[in-house]
Amino acid sequence: MTTVRAAGRLITRPEIVARACSWVRDSVPYGQTSFHRNEHGLYRADCSGFVSMAWALPGRPEHRHGGLDTPGLAGVSSLIAPWELRAGDVVIRADGTNLTRHVVIFAAWAAEPGRYWAYEQAGGHRTRLRALTYPYETGAELYVPRRYQSVLEGPG
Repeated sequence: MTTVRAAGRLITRPEIVARACSWVRDSVPYGQTSFHRNEHGLYRADCSGFVSMAWALPGRPEHRHGGLDTPGLAGVSSLIAPWELRAGDVVIRADGTNLTRHVVIFAAWAAEPGRYWAYEQAGGHRTRLRALTYPYETGAELYVPRRYQSVLEGPG
């Protein structure tokens, strides 16, 4: 069993979505060694930096790496069932290397069965909202849905 540790401040689902949309608006290029600064702070411009920003986790200078890495995100979230996914949750592959780990922010189930909309920061692309096949396009068996520990449950 994974121990979930405290992370950032409490945050609502609409806040998570608004923060994710800020990087879509800014069309942030992907980079594991680059950073993006906007009204939400300075964060690493990779998938885990993007989720750290959306979840309002410490960026820079509080956390010198500009957010948590993917295993760190798993450490501040709890495993949930697929049917429990709500806006602001994630679908994550936390094992492997920095070349194989990945995380996307769940937005909503798509009209087409077995597909969902996700906010994604991925290599070769800028931040985007796109439809994915659940749980993920490649290595599907390695991805799981998780919920941030500090998300406020309620409407939204």
